Amino acid sequence: MTLSKVIIHELIKESESNQTELILSEELIPNNPETTALLTALSDSYKSDRILYAVFDETEGKYFPEKFSEYRNSQRTEIDFINFTRLVIGNLVSLIEPITFATGGYFVFSEYNDNGYNFIAVFLIRDVEGKILSKTENSFSIQTVEYVDTKNLAMACRINENRIDKNEINYLSFTQLRQQEVSEYFKNWISIEQLESSSDYTKSLYNIITQIEPPIDPQTNIQYEIETFRNLVYNYVSSSPTDTINIRDLSNHFYQNQDTISNFANENDISIDTEFRFNKRQLKKFIKLEVNRDGINLKFSRGVLNEKVRLSDDNPNLVIIESQSFANALRNEIGND
Repeated sequence: MTLSKVIIHELIKESESNQTELILSEELIPNNPETTALLTALSDSYKSDRILYAVFDETEGKYFPEKFSEYRNSQRTEIDFINFTRLVIGNLVSLIEPITFATGGYFVFSEYNDNGYNFIAVFLIRDVEGKILSKTENSFSIQTVEYVDTKNLAMACRINENRIDKNEINYLSFTQLRQQEVSEYFKNWISIEQLESSSDYTKSLYNIITQIEPPIDPQTNIQYEIETFRNLVYNYVSSSPTDTINIRDLSNHFYQNQDTISNFANENDISIDTEFRFNKRQLKKFIKLEVNRDGINLKFSRGVLNEKVRLSDDNPNLVIIESQSFANALRNEIGND
């Protein structure tokens, strides 16, 4: 991780109260090993949390996206960054005050590069153990960063600027609390709009399973073949009584590590929610291929690809099906006609 800018503001609000107090920093936190350690810990906590993907709601009057765009189009100086964070945190006050059970905390705004991608992130920390943050005259200082637990990262949002530059979707990701009312104000503040469908995420999972290194078969201590691994994933996922996939549970089942699949997705810039409802038709691609063109519908198991069904090396328009039982069945159908 390479840090560029970090600033912390504190919003004080107790649960069951509508009173708020905003303590604004006037300068950035010094970029030193302690700051890097804090942001690395927060980033790791974020990656291990339940992550959803989205874009900004670009309808007129959405404050956070407008100020973010203004910052992106500015000289991006330290003063520009400070002003951007102070403006958007000020806008949050009016949104959080009516939410009785919502509480404040430390809002850590950061700009950094991680794994080759440029991010602007907002981390909301509560109940920091060890009192790692203390107020100075114009900012906050970081005393020590020995332990930042995931439970202290209440909510967070991360914006991938590389995806914005490429006009890609899902450039915004965020953590989702189970307490819907409490977390909703955070989503409203950022102005989040979710676009991806169950079909898109099931496709993303297929891409991951196709590219990731297959796990070891515990019975033989030999790495699974990709076709076998796809079939096992299909069987595991399709057995869900709620038609949902939890990426961490899936990863823990096959790799004995809940972060293996999500880490691979992050490293390869593949967006996928931590938990989502799968699309049954897309899920069948783990075990079947289906093509429907020119009045011909061809559906077959991936296991027979390049064995009984293959593309001709000589003629790009020729598909070869080499199966005696299939040929006999086709002859029978033609004969019946």
